Amino acid sequence: MMKQVVVGALALVTGCAAPTPAPDARPAESARPSSATAAPSTTAGAGAAEAAPAPRPEDAGALEPPPQDGGAGTDAAAAATDGSLMPGSPPAADADAGATATAVATNKILPALESEELTARARALFDAIAKNEPALADPFWFPKDPFIPLKDVKDPGKYWDNLHAAYANDVKAMHRKRKSWEGARFVGFEVGSRPKWVPPGDEVNKIGYYRSFHGKLKYEIDGKPASLDVHTIISWQGRWYITHLGDFKKR
Repeated sequence: MMKQVVVGALALVTGCAAPTPAPDARPAESARPSSATAAPSTTAGAGAAEAAPAPRPEDAGALEPPPQDGGAGTDAAAAATDGSLMPGSPPAADADAGATATAVATNKILPALESEELTARARALFDAIAKNEPALADPFWFPKDPFIPLKDVKDPGKYWDNLHAAYANDVKAMHRKRKSWEGARFVGFEVGSRPKWVPPGDEVNKIGYYRSFHGKLKYEIDGKPASLDVHTIISWQGRWYITHLGDFKKR
């Protein structure tokens, strides 16, 4: 009996220790599909990547690099912007001629005989005389920039300088006409003779203008009316300007 138990126990132990047969192993290459039979990806990104064509060698030079700073491309762009090299751009001489033509046309307008701006500039002249400060009278004096193309003389700039110096001296001379200007009050300015059109060629001018003689700078002092003579005013672009405050010798 004891022998049978021992034999049975040994058989049980031996059976438990026996290895279980492993399943058949599949070849490694069968674990992944071949490239010929691989299923296409269904993701949007993969599809877009496959649709994009590969760059071709012949397209490598299709795009030109941007111009460097200071290069020819920059210069050309700048020229096109400012118009200096654009086809049909008028030369400077043509532009000056056009400006002169415009000045000629607009200077045919007769300025008003009375206006707020004329009164304001006449008041400045009166203040310059009363205070003996010629610089205050400059707003009523003919400006230099239009004077140069206006006058047909050898050196119009120098001529203007001489006339302007005479204007300052005339202001000082008028100040000396009274011992005191205390209490003097500006009243107004009155254009003198009937304005006359002076055509180009007369009075050594290249551009025509209107001219009036002996305007009156009116004021009061000690309750009494008084006036100062303004020898010559001429028109420029719708305004009156002085060219001679006192008597002058013709050039």
